[in-house]
Amino acid sequence: MLKFQFLRRHIMSKALLLFCPLAVFYVVWTTQQQGVLDATQDYGMFFFVGVIGAIFANSTGAGGGVIFIPVFSGLGLEPLQSISTSFAIQCFGMTAGALTWWRYRETQANNSWPQFYKIVSVCTPFSISGLWLCQWLGFPPPQSMLFTFGLFSIMLGTALIFKLRYPDSYSDMTLINRHDFIALAGISFIGGIITAWLSVGVGELIATYLLFRKVNPVMSVAIAVIVSAFTVWGSAYIHFTEDTKTLFNIVIFAGPGAILGGLFARKLVLHLSAKKLKAFFGVWIILSGLTVLIFE
Repeated sequence: MLKFQFLRRHIMSKALLLFCPLAVFYVVWTTQQQGVLDATQDYGMFFFVGVIGAIFANSTGAGGGVIFIPVFSGLGLEPLQSISTSFAIQCFGMTAGALTWWRYRETQANNSWPQFYKIVSVCTPFSISGLWLCQWLGFPPPQSMLFTFGLFSIMLGTALIFKLRYPDSYSDMTLINRHDFIALAGISFIGGIITAWLSVGVGELIATYLLFRKVNPVMSVAIAVIVSAFTVWGSAYIHFTEDTKTLFNIVIFAGPGAILGGLFARKLVLHLSAKKLKAFFGVWIILSGLTVLIFE
């Protein structure tokens, strides 16, 4: 058993170390057609957009689209271009964040976060299923749905902040029951559909539910980040093809920036108390809701 755990930690560490050089190689290779200097001058600012988006996304699990979508919309990108480019960037940032969170879990005591793997294994397939169903059937986002999701996010964030007035007790050993797993499966499926429309959604819903169930806040964020990472990669067959709306001139700079932000986010979360983390998350999903309402 110990040998298996050591092997798993070793694989995760190597994957994390290899991910950054591969991303740098991707940038150099793709910028050869335009020229590195010209590409940097035109699109270099997106590196910092990627860093900021990934820090917030991997600190809350709510996704970086809340940063990316308003920026891209302000630059005049079409909605499909904004969504597709946001997905592609998150494939970098959320993966880096997921690897760091997974590695952090491996360093914890065996009796802490006892349902971590089970929750991830339940949420992930349902989230991807919701995303695939929406994409394959071509469901357009209903106008009222976007408005409802934005309003719902604002209400959730406000409720979380209001709840800070009352002390909560969190434990690494907090357990959720069978009914919670059923609820998480449904939430993940709906979150996958919303993510297909907005490039954010599933992580926000999962983390919020776990926080209200008094699951360890750090564990809640880690689970939301990992499920979000799997979900955005579930749409890679669309956003990394020749016919995609993805703007790769943006991705080649924002992607590595998102990796850097994803690696840094865990350190930020671990320096926050449970109360501050809930406040941070509450403010973030209120911002998410406002963004959806403004650009709806």
